[in-house]
Amino acid sequence: MRAPFRRFTAAALGAGLAALALTGLTRSASADDIPPGLDFGDCPTPDQLPAGYDPAFALCTVTVIGGGELKIGSIDQTITQPIKMTWANGYDPVTLEQWAVFGPMRAEPQRVKGGVLGIDGSDFIPLLQISAQPQLAADPELSPEGAVALRLKLKIKTINPLLGDTCFIGSDADPIVLNLTYATTDPPPPNKPITGTGPHVLDNGVLASTPVDNAFAVPRSSGCGWNGILNGIADFRAGLPSPAGTNTAVFESYSKYQNYPSLAKTSAKYRAK
Repeated sequence: MRAPFRRFTAAALGAGLAALALTGLTRSASADDIPPGLDFGDCPTPDQLPAGYDPAFALCTVTVIGGGELKIGSIDQTITQPIKMTWANGYDPVTLEQWAVFGPMRAEPQRVKGGVLGIDGSDFIPLLQISAQPQLAADPELSPEGAVALRLKLKIKTINPLLGDTCFIGSDADPIVLNLTYATTDPPPPNKPITGTGPHVLDNGVLASTPVDNAFAVPRSSGCGWNGILNGIADFRAGLPSPAGTNTAVFESYSKYQNYPSLAKTSAKYRAK
């Protein structure tokens, strides 16, 4: 998937926007916090990059969100399963035109505390359990405007035997839009401003940082149960729709990047044909 972006060279993006870590609200990340999964196996291959791209001016970045919080409506979810994103970015050294190509988002379902009833300890029965799995609703955007470091458009699959396989919070047409920033947010009340932290280097070239957003809205559910018959129940449980100023995203994340000549030395699939 390809998307344009502005203002930053490939090197600057690799060193700056590469890291999506939200540890800065309370503490700085340490090497002990680094989660597994920071590998380059999902990097876009040369045939997926723009025609005529120069490998010397192309990077692949992998980011793993290894913790943090996503509060939407009445659900305050601690992130317990890693969320992995991979992208390539670069620029034409002659025209200076910049580009980005995104790989998949990989995220395991995460159990929602309290399950269907929203009561701690009540979800020991599988029928009362709910899991949530974030998915991309559209390509991310790198530094789209102002202090926004990364714009994510998400939909969250809600997994429960009664809800079926098509129950989502947000959709491709009406996604949850996170404008993640390292700066201080300006949310509507009742939320208060929070401040992110820019990238800092840990061991082995790993970057950690703290982009945040607490000014986004969350739409209603859709596709829950046969013909959407359980949408209302899903919305009641999750407190949806949830207006801007009542939701929060805090992602503890870690990133590494590598240029394509280096990738080509480690794997034949990254060698230009």
